[in-house]
Amino acid sequence: MLWWVLSGTAALMAVAGFFSYRAGLQEAGEMFDARLVQSTRVLVGLVNEPLGDMAAYPGEPIVLHGWHGQASGVGEALAFKEGHAYESKLAFQVWDAQRHLLLRSDSAPTTPLAALADGYATVRIDGEQWRTFTLRTSQGRWFQSGERADIRQELAEDIAEGTLLPLLLALPLMALLIWLAVDQVTRSLRQVSDQVGERAPERMTPLDAAHLPREVGGLVLALNGLLARLGAALSRERRFVADAAHELRTPLGALKVHADNARHATSREERTRAEELLAGSVLRLERLVAQLLALSRAENAGGVVPMRRLELSALVQGEVDELKPLIEQRQQRLVVSLAPGEILGAETQIALLVRNLLENAVRYAPQGGQILVASALEGHTVSLRVDDSGPGIPPEERERVFDRFYRVLGSGVEGSGLGLAIAGEVARLHGADIRLGSSPELGGLRVEVSFERAATGGGD
Repeated sequence: MLWWVLSGTAALMAVAGFFSYRAGLQEAGEMFDARLVQSTRVLVGLVNEPLGDMAAYPGEPIVLHGWHGQASGVGEALAFKEGHAYESKLAFQVWDAQRHLLLRSDSAPTTPLAALADGYATVRIDGEQWRTFTLRTSQGRWFQSGERADIRQELAEDIAEGTLLPLLLALPLMALLIWLAVDQVTRSLRQVSDQVGERAPERMTPLDAAHLPREVGGLVLALNGLLARLGAALSRERRFVADAAHELRTPLGALKVHADNARHATSREERTRAEELLAGSVLRLERLVAQLLALSRAENAGGVVPMRRLELSALVQGEVDELKPLIEQRQQRLVVSLAPGEILGAETQIALLVRNLLENAVRYAPQGGQILVASALEGHTVSLRVDDSGPGIPPEERERVFDRFYRVLGSGVEGSGLGLAIAGEVARLHGADIRLGSSPELGGLRVEVSFERAATGGGD
């Protein structure tokens, strides 16, 4: 950063010096052109009348001598009591109407400084470039003033040098100030880098955002947001692993017992019974693993799900059709009343919610019991309702059943306690409202989920 700042500053100074030189050269040219005119007019005023008609013109011009000392530098270094170092670079001439040279400075040649025509001219004399001005009087005399062009260049260079030199002398001080400013600004950034570099992998507490410059404050806030999300994801993962280990211990133990019983059975009846129990344990274990994975996927969505328009009644009907063989096996009576209604949601997750609510109703409704599935469109809300004729859930436990692995005692139904937890998590991610109550028609549990209706004319 320092290298780029200082290089850019030096380059800008060089460009500024170039334009300063150009501007100085232009201003010097304008000033000297005006002075040439003024000098010529002064020369006319002082010389024209005293020359008279020059009837006794001797044939040789009058020569005015100046000081031709050598000097270098600027300002007072070029001025002396005898004269000025630039005198040799200034010249003037007076010519009569017959183009006879009447008067000249000793710095001027005996030939015209420029063509005898009114106005400015740029000419070369003895290898040097001169700027001249010519003026003709009413008597027909020609007055010429000239100066060497290097005077203008020296003045422009002095202007550019006077502009750039202080900046060049200030460049080291500017470098020091820039270095101190950059060091001060990046110090807090280095502190943030040190915090990140020294942090243990499992530590997800926010970074210290105090006393940070505005430029990196947003970065630190974004990092803190990422740490919070990672911390939540790690917590879910640890909780999932712990819960899975805890819940899988019992069915795995039962599976081992049934396998041992089948292996050590002394009769065909004992072996058949053990194999039936073994197959049932495998099915329960399979369902538990599937529910654990479904819950993990729902939780790991992190609150961000890809939404699209879904026809809720069609999705529910598809899940009902999937469960009809199990319902018929249990000889249960199913009543379906679905009204069209579109919602915004992730299809796989909404299907997961519906499937768990239907499976819970089928499992908790008794053999030969009843199940009611209905959907309705009410204003800006699309609701799904699932009733069953099972034992229901006491009001004091309806909040707790959304906790993972929580099961109501005395229900007489084996389960993992994950069905309503999965449904609750999916409802939360979709901003839906899920409520538990008693079914007035069937006497068992009623689960009602209310979704916001998809806006008319929307798309995926």
